[in-house]
Amino acid sequence: MSISLCPKEVFKINLFLIFLLLTANILGIVSKFYFDHDSVYGLVGLFDFNTEKNIPTFYSAIALLVASILLSLIAFARKKVNSPFIQWFVLSLIFLFLSIDEISTIHERAIRPTKEALNASGLFYFAWIIPYGIALGVFIIAYSKFLFKLPKNIMILFLISGTTFISGAIGIEMFEGRHAELHGTNNITFALFYSSEEFLEMIGIAIFIYTLLTYIVNEFDSLKITIVKKQIE
Repeated sequence: MSISLCPKEVFKINLFLIFLLLTANILGIVSKFYFDHDSVYGLVGLFDFNTEKNIPTFYSAIALLVASILLSLIAFARKKVNSPFIQWFVLSLIFLFLSIDEISTIHERAIRPTKEALNASGLFYFAWIIPYGIALGVFIIAYSKFLFKLPKNIMILFLISGTTFISGAIGIEMFEGRHAELHGTNNITFALFYSSEEFLEMIGIAIFIYTLLTYIVNEFDSLKITIVKKQIE
C-alpha cells in the first residue's frame, strides 16, 4: 500500500477544514449573542473556539501531532544519510508537547500559580504567557543558527508559519487577557479575540505542515516507510 501526499493539496485541505471550523464557530457566536441561543442542541459548544475538548481542539491537536510526526520523519531521514538530525528531533518533541497541551490544557493550569507568584495582570492576565514566552525566547536563541542554515524558501516559510502561530497564541492572547480583566468574557468582543487567536494558530500550523512537506520533497524527493516482518535466521 502506498500513500502519496502533495504539499499543496494537503495545504488546501487544511485551509478548507479551518475555514469550515471558523464558519461554524462564527455561527455559534451569532446564535449566542444575537439570538440568545448558546446551545442549539450542543452544536455551539461543539464548534466554539474557546471551549476545550471539542472538534476545533481535536483538529488543532491532530495538526500539531502531524507536524511532530513529519519532523520525526525528517530527523530519521537525515540520520540515515549521516546529516545533523538532533535539532529536528527536538522540534518533533516540542510539537508533540504542544499537541498534548492542546488536549490537556497544561498551559491553562499554569495561569493561577504564575499570576499569584508575579501578581500578573493587564496584558499578562492570562499568566501562562510569561513562562511560555520565556521558553519561546530561549527557543528562538537556540534555533537561530538552525533557521539560517535552512534553504531560503524553507527558512521564509518557517518564519511565516511561526510568526502567524505566535501572533495568535501569544500576541492576541495578551490583548484578549486585558479585555477579559476589564470587561469579562461574556461579550462579543472577547469572542472575536479568541476566534482570531485560534484561527491564526490553525493557519500557522497549516503553513508549517506545508513547509515540512515541501522540505521533504525538495531534500529527499519523497519519504517511504517500509514495514517488514522480521526474518527468522
